[in-house]
Amino acid sequence: MFENKGEKLLLEIEEYDADPENQHPRCDHGPTVLFYRESQLPIEGYFACSAHRDSKLCNFHLPADQWKGHSLGNLNPEKDYPSPSGKLPISASDPTLSLTALSQDKVNAQYFFDEAALNFLANQCKNIGASKIICMGAPRLHFHLRQKLKSFLLDLDERFADYLGPEEFCLYNMCNNHFFYNRKPFEKFLEGTSSDQLLIVTDPPFGCRTELISHTLRSLRKLHNRINQLPSTPLSIFWIYPYYSANHIRQEMPEMEMCDYRINYTNHLRYTNVGKQSRFCGSPVRMFTNVPLKLLQLPAEEGYKYCQKCELHTAKENLHCNRCGKCASVNGQSYRHCQFCDVCVKPNYVHCINCRRCTQREGHNCSFYQTKQHCWLCGHKGHIETSCLNFRNRKSKHSKGCLLCGKQNHRERRCTHRTKYFRENHFMNETTIQSV
Repeated sequence: MFENKGEKLLLEIEEYDADPENQHPRCDHGPTVLFYRESQLPIEGYFACSAHRDSKLCNFHLPADQWKGHSLGNLNPEKDYPSPSGKLPISASDPTLSLTALSQDKVNAQYFFDEAALNFLANQCKNIGASKIICMGAPRLHFHLRQKLKSFLLDLDERFADYLGPEEFCLYNMCNNHFFYNRKPFEKFLEGTSSDQLLIVTDPPFGCRTELISHTLRSLRKLHNRINQLPSTPLSIFWIYPYYSANHIRQEMPEMEMCDYRINYTNHLRYTNVGKQSRFCGSPVRMFTNVPLKLLQLPAEEGYKYCQKCELHTAKENLHCNRCGKCASVNGQSYRHCQFCDVCVKPNYVHCINCRRCTQREGHNCSFYQTKQHCWLCGHKGHIETSCLNFRNRKSKHSKGCLLCGKQNHRERRCTHRTKYFRENHFMNETTIQSV
């Protein structure tokens, strides 16, 4: 069960090897997802397509209480290779250079990496010692790598079956981990690999829910470990996604960290550094990974540097903050440290005394803005420190500066008195806070 608090939507995903009694109904795109809306009382679930949330693309919709198991007869078993076209694979160095890119942003929009991004990703594969690559929704990278490394393409575009045999390609829905063809060739690809030899590179449509993609990544890890008789061992992951989705990714996979490298596409007007419509601070697309960032090398010729204090590569605009102890920028701008917030913020932000934070503009609605913030005391979203119920009963004597000690040179997050009031647990980049 997963939750996206922004949409008040709960969803339940079927495991690949689920018991027959627990299997979900199928649409043309594999097992459906069971959705719930918290705003509906009583909460009623419904099954819908995992890949297409637009009813014009897939109109499957079934109330959960109407699902009677296999009696509906809509199980969709794996197809046998060869592809439905029956053609032999066509020899081509890279068909993505000539194929018309799919353009449905919600499910299968195809934006292809530019040459610099391809070289960057290939170099990182070499740096971490990966010898086999799963390209999940990254066809151009597969054709770039296949001459030097062993690569397998998992993609929802059936046209690639005309260019690749079953030992390199399987029609695949990454939103529900569904193999449309026989998955045995893919399982054979996984055989004999250790966790440090295999790398998953995924470039999902940015409209995909992060809960679905993270579930698929975990399912592939389980499959790899089972085939190779390994314990619960993590696999290296490169997840290509916009930087502003970082919180959604970390909510599902706290171990993922963001690399500063900006991924550019050849056929997107905004996600590139070329053209009049490109963003002033470059593409917002980054690479999230569970690989230690210290192992990644960002090219100096493209505007990256090595930070001696952080001991990793970062963008040249990303200035190190001694107070924060890191290079804090995430969007390509040079952040500045606000002495009132005691944190680095975007250069155009303005501090609001009432909200105790820097905001995008002056004259904003403080009450509404505060409902979107995480409290620096208890860590919960929906209020700021002066409204914290977990601390209000303690009747702080301090009205300015830090509410815990009254000093002006820091805020509650850095206060040495925190341990008197809160117990914090840190695990895999995730922090939980409890009142003492």
